[in-house]
Amino acid sequence: MEHEQCNGSYCSLDEPSIQQPTKPLEIYHFLDITQTDGLRLIPVLKKLELEYGHLFRLRTIATIPCAPSRSACDMSPLLILKAIELQGKTFGMRFMRRLRMLHNVEGKSAYSRSSLMRLAEALTEFGLDLAEFHRDIESDTIQLMLEKETELVTDWDVRILPTLAFVGDEEAIKAEGHYEYLIYVSILNELLEQPFEKQAKPPLEQFLRRYDTATTSEIAFIYDATEAQVEHELKKLMLQQKCVSLTYCDGKVWRHLKDSAHA
Repeated sequence: MEHEQCNGSYCSLDEPSIQQPTKPLEIYHFLDITQTDGLRLIPVLKKLELEYGHLFRLRTIATIPCAPSRSACDMSPLLILKAIELQGKTFGMRFMRRLRMLHNVEGKSAYSRSSLMRLAEALTEFGLDLAEFHRDIESDTIQLMLEKETELVTDWDVRILPTLAFVGDEEAIKAEGHYEYLIYVSILNELLEQPFEKQAKPPLEQFLRRYDTATTSEIAFIYDATEAQVEHELKKLMLQQKCVSLTYCDGKVWRHLKDSAHA
């Protein structure tokens, strides 16, 4: 498959249409985990998953700008993330969501090795084996994982983070940077070339159970509602002791009650 640099706009990389539109697509999410700007697409991807997740498989490729060269580069964030992911992608997503919140509170110090290790250790509440994690972080397996994912970054000629690469059977589209939500929906439509239905979104409690945490503005975006409407519904869940609210620099964060221990 030929990859083409898109220079700030999304572009079609191959010509023929997909022969089997019922086969799930793949979306590669390339992001810089050391910048909150690199995580800006996460709400977009959550909404895509809820509405069109039956059409694609999502793969997140976490990186940092210096990773391909490894020169003058602290690889701790990636090494720790990969060691966590060896015990399951769910652990990795929890880690990245909490790292995003910690960054908003502590800034660059959130990426110190000690802060990152504390975040990893907090995941023991959800079943992370800490002894296994410490073994894995020193293993050759981690280096192999980093090499393979760095190869993907190079193969896709990723120069802007975040980037989404939408892959079908015979065509791929790369979207660099950030776009309106409907642009990404139109890319799905272009790759499938036939009508597809949008899935109904789950109740808010199920959403929080699935994603652990979310800000008021994020939920409002995903549910096409106002922040006032969202807060009204979430306060009902608070009264039922199903969620808690926490205040951070980027606004109010809502967390499913089972996760409140590690606020």
